[in-house]
Amino acid sequence: MLVDFFLASMLAYAPPPMRIEHERKLFVGIRVDNKMRDQLEHCAPRDKLYFDGSDSRYLQVLRAVEDSFIGKLVDAGTPAATMDDLKRNILSILTRIAPGRHREDAVKVFAVDDGDPPPLPEKDEPEERSNYY
Repeated sequence: MLVDFFLASMLAYAPPPMRIEHERKLFVGIRVDNKMRDQLEHCAPRDKLYFDGSDSRYLQVLRAVEDSFIGKLVDAGTPAATMDDLKRNILSILTRIAPGRHREDAVKVFAVDDGDPPPLPEKDEPEERSNYY
């Protein structure tokens, strides 16, 4: 009886349809916080090549809706065995251009869509202050 219930509950669960996309690139990187943004804006001109996106050996900055991320684009189907080396490479370059402690678990993998990033959300305008005098 317990086995029948378990089997019936497994059959009742149907995951949403998904597919593998062989052409979609992946982005491996870390979210740019305010401190890192400031470091990137003020880094030495000779170090800008490490994140300006002009050379695929180095990092590039991509934007999501509100956040920016710095990391590397990788081809779909990249072997999982190379991910550890890729993570160390990203952290090594970040240590040079944005000194500080970057946690290994902050490096994430994201799917990337072609095209421009979504527009930035509109910021609420500050309320006018009342004059109390």
